[in-house]
Amino acid sequence: MSSLPEDSAAVPWRPKRLWAPWWLAMLLGGAMGATLTLLRAYREFVIPGAIALALIVLFITVATIMRRQFHPEALEPPVSLSYVLWMVLLVFLVGPVQVMLLPANPQEIVIKALSLSAGISLCIYGADRALFASFARPRNPKPAS
Repeated sequence: MSSLPEDSAAVPWRPKRLWAPWWLAMLLGGAMGATLTLLRAYREFVIPGAIALALIVLFITVATIMRRQFHPEALEPPVSLSYVLWMVLLVFLVGPVQVMLLPANPQEIVIKALSLSAGISLCIYGADRALFASFARPRNPKPAS
């Protein structure tokens, strides 16, 4: 049994998934954490970092558009409190943390990149699951009386 919510699909062996797998959140979070850390630490990384962030944003945008084509109910998902909390934490990690914690030596850069990558990955995965959690609940039909 899969831990991912599934819809009935036209092709029985390929069910539609509602949220992204954990490894995709780890890849995106790792790329974003390392890119944001290096962007703040080295001047020479500004252009490659901007390109990397633009590619990440483009990938997330295309993936979201494709997912919403397969799931029309996701066009207006209900926003839960847990989704808002995950997004606030994500905004805090990619915003104020970058200004408050400036790494000074290579060890601090590595620690900041690893911790940001882990935090951003967790936030991406949590926000994605919270956004689509209402669709994952099985709908029990009312018993006939």
